[in-house]
Amino acid sequence: MINVYENTLRSLINDIIGSDDNAPYKISEERISKWKEKREIEHKKNNGIPYENRLIYYSDFYDLKTIILKNWELFLPILLDKKRFDVFFSEVENYRNTVAHGRNLISSQENLLKGITFDLRNLITIYHNKNEMKEDFFIEILRINDNLGNIWGNASPAKNPVLRVGDQYELFIEANDPKDREIEYEIFLIGEKFRITQTKPRINFVIESSMISKMTTLYLKARTPNSEYKNEALKTISVTILPK
Repeated sequence: MINVYENTLRSLINDIIGSDDNAPYKISEERISKWKEKREIEHKKNNGIPYENRLIYYSDFYDLKTIILKNWELFLPILLDKKRFDVFFSEVENYRNTVAHGRNLISSQENLLKGITFDLRNLITIYHNKNEMKEDFFIEILRINDNLGNIWGNASPAKNPVLRVGDQYELFIEANDPKDREIEYEIFLIGEKFRITQTKPRINFVIESSMISKMTTLYLKARTPNSEYKNEALKTISVTILPK
């Protein structure tokens, strides 16, 4: 849950300030250089494959607070209350230090941590949807990434991923439901038998010959099957499938 809170803040910073290496984070060049060093080390570990190329995802936890407070005018419409954010962040930081020193959180701490994380994700979802919904708030797909380093968020990759029949492909769907209901994930092709439905956001499958196309459109859905009303989000991604 600590990682969820941390990466939710990174995703928020990415959406508000940007993912470019030169994005105006208002943080020292020394810190930026440290992030770049960590990214380079991670790329070397993965044989040069950039599973995550966005610089903000190599920042340290305390960097996130600095960025948000130094750019508070940008985050105010979402987070609403600076002191509240500061207090919640400090609580998570304390829990993070506790875990880092090999100690377990007690039940009340785990519940508070879950509540703080849920509150943050809910604020973001409400902000994204406030111009569309008046009384209810619905599930949202925030981000999709694959095992080739491609990311679909506010924008799509510059080029379609290129795959071959027989390749193992992995997609991770990051979704948020503001009422914190169980989420079901699905991937399918229109007009084909291929369809996978599961409760885990990480979907693995083997590329089949029926998928061969210069532009194959994969449909990804997140929904809450136990909600009393239709509550689902759908995104599409395009890939190129070559014969084996």
